[in-house]
Amino acid sequence: MTKTDGKLYGFGLNEEGQLGLGHKNDALTPTQIKLEFPVEEISKISFSYELTSILTKDGKLHVTGTNSITGFGSDLSEFTQYPQFKNNNTIIKEIACGYHLFVIVTQDNEIWVQGLFNGTDSDNSSVIRKIQTGNNLTTELSSYNQMKCCDRDLIFFFESNSYLTQDLENLLKNGYFSDCNIQNIPVHKILIETRIGKSFDLIKKYLESNCKLNEIQDLLKWIYCDQMINFKRTNEILNHFGIQNAQKTKLLQNDLKKLLFDEQTSDFKLVVKNEEEDDEEEEEEELYIHKFILAARSGLFLNMFQNIEENLQKVKDYSGKSLETIELLISFLYTDELPITADTDQEFIKEEFEDIVEYYQLNPRIPMMDIFEKCSQI
Repeated sequence: MTKTDGKLYGFGLNEEGQLGLGHKNDALTPTQIKLEFPVEEISKISFSYELTSILTKDGKLHVTGTNSITGFGSDLSEFTQYPQFKNNNTIIKEIACGYHLFVIVTQDNEIWVQGLFNGTDSDNSSVIRKIQTGNNLTTELSSYNQMKCCDRDLIFFFESNSYLTQDLENLLKNGYFSDCNIQNIPVHKILIETRIGKSFDLIKKYLESNCKLNEIQDLLKWIYCDQMINFKRTNEILNHFGIQNAQKTKLLQNDLKKLLFDEQTSDFKLVVKNEEEDDEEEEEEELYIHKFILAARSGLFLNMFQNIEENLQKVKDYSGKSLETIELLISFLYTDELPITADTDQEFIKEEFEDIVEYYQLNPRIPMMDIFEKCSQI
């Protein structure tokens, strides 16, 4: 656990040094863990029976605990960089611990395991070994969301992409309301500028002068879907534009939040009735939106935008839903999250949303419970 002082603490059983405290005495109260790197550099902490592992944002792995999994030759009592990948350029993107199992996935989608695991023919559990996966599994690994270990066997959960990335991937394929192109691929200027942080003309010039078509397509896959097919080359391109550790630090939802209700970048206005309890007259609010995002996520908006006049700049919402509900809907369309506050009448919003998926023709695979599981307190 971490405290507001920016330090890492741990407590509990420590007979194998799994707390990384520099000794093997149990800690009954939170005790500071000394690290060779700042806590801010931690990307993930994974732990199990007698092992704790830390993955840093630069893809380095540090472990402490029992030798039966770490394979150092003796048990550790403090975090030490993993020797197998210490002196090479391997970048680790995911880790997971099981009861007697430790799993590593590298940037090249190689799977390495250590400990008791029935998926290999090795009898030496303290030796790390690479799993032969084949091309199909390697391809799926490029976009998986979660990995877990269970007991002595490895379990991968290849969760499907979020509904947001599914819809934006479809947008990339169909090019709805694109306003520019790169190598004849229809794209959306504001999305590319927001994700890369540079002017579109600069991005386009560099890509068309220095990148092959398939490399541009891979970069667009990251821009629209947060996925990396060619991890190394895509990172090289992003590094050129000043983006480091893209898989760790640049989330699609965070970038789209910058566009939410943004007047400066929007290209359309949605007019919604605002019924105030104390007001006798109904007022109207104009919400600033981006046509390509709403069209990507809602069949109703897609049909509407395809059939209105090109010079039309705003349209009224006739759903009969409250302003609060429409704002939450648009927030969901941009981020896959509902920003619920302490003042939000959640029961009312749930009732309002009962038919929202059908009315706005959202991705039919979105279950209602999924929406409310993504409610975020702000």
